[in-house]
Amino acid sequence: MNPRDFLQVTRPLPEPMFLVSGEGVLMAANPAVADLLNLNSQALCGARLQDLVADPADKVARYLSLCSRSRQMLPGTLSWHTRDGQILGCHCEGAVLEPKSSNSSALILLRCRPKAEATSRFVALNQKIAALAREVTERKRTESILYAQREWLRVTLSSIGDAVIATDREGRVIFMNTIAESLTGWRQEEAAGQPLENVFKIINEETRRPAESPVIRVFREGIVVGLANHTVLLSRDGSERPIDDSAAPIRDGEGNLLGVVLVFHDITERRQLEKELQRRMKELVEADRRKNEFLAMLGHELRNPLAAITNALHLRQSLQPNDLAFKRVGDILDRQIALIGRLVDDLLDVGRITRGKIELRKEIIDIATVVARAVEAVRSLINTRHQVLEVSLPSEPIHLEADPTRLEQVLVNLLNNAAKYTNPGGHIRLLVEREGHEVVLKVRDTGVGIPPELLPYVFDLFTQGNRSLDRVQGGLGIGLTLVRSLVERHGGSVKAHSKGPGRGSEFTVRLPALVEGPPEGPQVIPEVAEPVGQNMRVLIVDDNVDAAMTLGELLRLWGYEVRTVYDGLAAIESVLTYQPKVVLLDIGLPGLDGYEVARRLRQEFDPSRLVLIALTGYGQQEDRSRSQEAGFNYHFTKPVDFATLQKVLSSQHPK
Repeated sequence: MNPRDFLQVTRPLPEPMFLVSGEGVLMAANPAVADLLNLNSQALCGARLQDLVADPADKVARYLSLCSRSRQMLPGTLSWHTRDGQILGCHCEGAVLEPKSSNSSALILLRCRPKAEATSRFVALNQKIAALAREVTERKRTESILYAQREWLRVTLSSIGDAVIATDREGRVIFMNTIAESLTGWRQEEAAGQPLENVFKIINEETRRPAESPVIRVFREGIVVGLANHTVLLSRDGSERPIDDSAAPIRDGEGNLLGVVLVFHDITERRQLEKELQRRMKELVEADRRKNEFLAMLGHELRNPLAAITNALHLRQSLQPNDLAFKRVGDILDRQIALIGRLVDDLLDVGRITRGKIELRKEIIDIATVVARAVEAVRSLINTRHQVLEVSLPSEPIHLEADPTRLEQVLVNLLNNAAKYTNPGGHIRLLVEREGHEVVLKVRDTGVGIPPELLPYVFDLFTQGNRSLDRVQGGLGIGLTLVRSLVERHGGSVKAHSKGPGRGSEFTVRLPALVEGPPEGPQVIPEVAEPVGQNMRVLIVDDNVDAAMTLGELLRLWGYEVRTVYDGLAAIESVLTYQPKVVLLDIGLPGLDGYEVARRLRQEFDPSRLVLIALTGYGQQEDRSRSQEAGFNYHFTKPVDFATLQKVLSSQHPK
């Protein structure tokens, strides 16, 4: 580049520029130099650079040497002599335009600017750069905060248990969390930009017609809106889920509506719980109704025999023992007392069974034996009602392992039920047969039948059919509950069948039968010994004076010496003075109860010298366990079975 070309290029530029040879000779300077140094720029041409500056010659030569080898502008400083004799410090930048060759020296571009101007420009530039840096930093910080908030919101909405869908102001999906994806069947990527009604399809569960989206109401009214009841969400795969939801507007700081957020959740489990609660509530109401009817019936069933007993006792006072009516009155008392005993036994049995406290005493039995005993037990009722009982047994014996007493109780309850609900002159059939490894017992009758609505509940506690005041069937509605419980405790099943009212009913019991043959040898049923008192001493302890007195009179008729006392302390004193062989001891005594009396007596007398018999109204298994722990030899519940009592007393006679 020659000086003319240099000037042509640099003349318009506002910055002072020099063209300098590698040896430091000024080749050209643009007009801005004259303004800088207050000198004629043309007059400077040909001058040596070191003559124009106040800097040491070696510094100038070293700077020019560096610039002659660099294509990049190298910074430096030069102090120029001005026309008015001042020294002007300048910041300079220099770089080689044409490198040194074999026949020419290097050409260097040198650009200068006064230090004050450069400093102000640099300061302004630095200030702009700093401001820009602060703006960039603030923007990055804001973006970081927004990203953190957006990420926190995304994680939060994805972590909550509810489904969340957000829309823009056009009602198009812009966000949905994983729960919403699961319930709708849409993924976030697929749903983004879709109209909400494509993703969130809801119908009325009862009418099966599309339900209005709550989002539409939010856009229309600008308020929080909830779903109507019985709303079902249709998933993408066609499955249905009952849901509950709410939709709320999304607004900016000025209150402008930007979109809607929809929050909903699956209420399938809640709906099932509500249905289960309703079902159980109905069951409780029905159970309460049956309980109230049972209590009313219990009063009825207890008052009837009590009335008969009261009448019989008054009648007996006016009769002589040798009167024929005297014996009939005694029979009435026996029957009515036995009836009350059965009612109490049924109540206690059902309580023990429902608590799982009943104990089965299983043995190998022939079903025919149990059938015979059950038929004998109900024969009187059937004969009284002039009914026909037909019993069908197989030709071959059927053996099973069962508690004969409890199995007899099952058959007696079923036969009694058939007799009570069959009109006089009706027909009852008991069919016994073997089917595979089961023994099947069927009790059929031609009675009133069972209404279809009652059939599923006949084995429930306190369930009965017609309870009209003029009916004579009686019962507490617990017999079939006992039947089912006892049969199931034996590993069997029982079912009821009826074609409806007036068409009779059939109860079928299935029990596991034994495959092997019958046990060897006949079963021996011990006979009750004849009561022969032989003057054996018996002490009766009961705070019920009438009960103690009447039992004492009966034992005296049997030949025993009897003394009666009415509290625990008197019992202990009488044992020491009277020295009985047997003590019939009530449990619920005033002062010392029967358990404590027994414990004190056992400290003085072993069981071989003194036989303690609990005679009490407490007959639960816990009561029997307590009496055994207290030292009682036997535990009898009131009213006592006299045959059993005779047998026990007879066994205590001296040999």
